[in-house]
Amino acid sequence: MRPESIAYQETYRWLLEHLPMYQRIGPPAYKEGLERIRHLCQFLDQPQDRMGFIIHVAGTNGKGSVCHAMASVLQACGFKTGLFTSPHLRDFRERIRINGQCIEPFEVVEGVERMRQASGAMEASFFEFTTALAFEHFANHHVDFAVIETGLGGRLDSTNVVKPGLTAITHIDWDHMNFLGDRLPLIAAEKAGILKKGVPVVIGRSQGDEIDQVFKNKAHELRCLLTYADQVYNLHRALNSPPQGPAVWQVQRLGRILDQPLQTDLLGAYQGENLAQVLTMVEVLRNVGVELEEAKVREGLLSVVRNTGMQGRWQVLGQSPLRVVDVAHNIEGIDCVLGQAAACLPSEKWAVVLGVSADKDLESILQRMPRDARYYFAAPDNPRSLPAKILAQKANAVGLVGSAYPSVEEAWNQAVRQSSDDGLVLALGSFFVVAEIPVLNE
Repeated sequence: MRPESIAYQETYRWLLEHLPMYQRIGPPAYKEGLERIRHLCQFLDQPQDRMGFIIHVAGTNGKGSVCHAMASVLQACGFKTGLFTSPHLRDFRERIRINGQCIEPFEVVEGVERMRQASGAMEASFFEFTTALAFEHFANHHVDFAVIETGLGGRLDSTNVVKPGLTAITHIDWDHMNFLGDRLPLIAAEKAGILKKGVPVVIGRSQGDEIDQVFKNKAHELRCLLTYADQVYNLHRALNSPPQGPAVWQVQRLGRILDQPLQTDLLGAYQGENLAQVLTMVEVLRNVGVELEEAKVREGLLSVVRNTGMQGRWQVLGQSPLRVVDVAHNIEGIDCVLGQAAACLPSEKWAVVLGVSADKDLESILQRMPRDARYYFAAPDNPRSLPAKILAQKANAVGLVGSAYPSVEEAWNQAVRQSSDDGLVLALGSFFVVAEIPVLNE
């Protein structure tokens, strides 16, 4: 291993050992308030004010896909584009990219070492350190655009120290209720905390009066131009979309079907809503003077995975049997994945590799899983994971047939080995399940 690789691994180990990381330990890692991130940014000479035009995205499901697709469009249009997302799958550096290229190991080492010198640095969380590192990276490299995904919520999220030129909020659903509230309007209000005075906002879709009113009130208060993407664009999956992609979508704008269908390498059937939101965001950007050529926009949407390195969203790893992974980990996301799987093959032909975090609504998740599929239960190597044996016991108790395995890799290998060529092997339930699938680590 090269010296710079050793230094990077040591730095990442230090981050994990000394700073609380939500993805590993859950609620105890959550630190409310923006004081610590503001202090880190001040120490770094306010990088959040030096990284070009900022697009800030919040929401429950879809915000990662929207961020990747928007970054790909901007990159295809010739702009130097920073992309900050979380969590990562294999390498911490995936969280911070410019034009699809991860931050270099030496830049992580130097950036973290610099921040450790800040007074009170040890009071910060893993995500706050990561956010500040991303901001400084984008500022140092003089990006034209920075696409920033919130971590948890919006109002008190570490990313909410930015001054965006455009904000976006994807679909609102149940997640992190212990922090964001136990009613959807309360969760929506936390997400709406990213809105800024006079800055346009694009909402993914209308979700009924109670939730919509939260956004309308906030936008009215801050005099933001508010646009609902589903009132501008509607996308329908074309029947002739090949299984391996690209996916073909028929596009309807303001009720009129466009002559040219849209193609994308995002294969999830649930991506139509996300693509509609990105197309609406493109129009809003054009209205504020950003030049985005239509052909380049389409080029960017055709090559999201190639341009940004995005993984884990209905990602097809192979055929015979069909092998698919998806990071869906809450009720709505899992429902979408199961629906697409059902459209491919009857559930009696499924082999499902399932792992979940211990703080998820397991009862609701298990109730959604088909009873005639075969299950391979596993716990990713993460302190938050529900032990595989407990998951198997609870699943067996509600009629799901399957066994516990000592690792995700073994569960996946057995599922593939025991499936016929006309079957489906599907892994889901957690980012960490997908991260440990063998093919992703080759």
